Amino acid sequence: MIRTEIFKKYNNNEDLNRKEAEIRVALLMDPENLTYLKELGALVYYKRNCKNAKVIYKKLTELEPKNGDNFAFLGFLNYELEQYDEAIKNFHKAISLIEDSSFIYFLLGNAYSRTGKIIDAIRCYDLAIFKNLDLYSAHVDFARKYEDMGRFEKALQEYTTAYEIDPRDQKIKQKITEIKEKINNDCNLV
Repeated sequence: MIRTEIFKKYNNNEDLNRKEAEIRVALLMDPENLTYLKELGALVYYKRNCKNAKVIYKKLTELEPKNGDNFAFLGFLNYELEQYDEAIKNFHKAISLIEDSSFIYFLLGNAYSRTGKIIDAIRCYDLAIFKNLDLYSAHVDFARKYEDMGRFEKALQEYTTAYEIDPRDQKIKQKITEIKEKINNDCNLV
């Protein structure tokens, strides 16, 4: 479920703005509607506003304290905001509540890696692999998501990690080159 929320797609900015306005109006009438709150949280995240998405998901963890997906998404938002200790705390809570937690172990490994706790990161990655998560695909999925959102530096980082896992994939190597060119072109426009 958490993977579905993180990788949700929206068509364009007009759709995003229209949908956000509709949800916010609906929430005025029913401020604790879980469906609306989750959709708004994912949508706000997609619009690159992790701080507001975090506020929404914090509220969701309070409304549904037994829903591990909410803690996992909150942890992911903490990770995006470079609040790694909070991310680790929320990922652990999510793992305690979710039966199939392979993707969360992957995210937890990333958070541990960012804090320099490499042994803990490796342990989490091993658990993710043991639970049948394809780490290569996870990095490619994140890269595509970031690219779709226009977050090219993050996309480059994820494509590079995927390429380091499997350097035989020439399509990923080409994608890395394309993303670097986009980043360079964006820098030259400024």
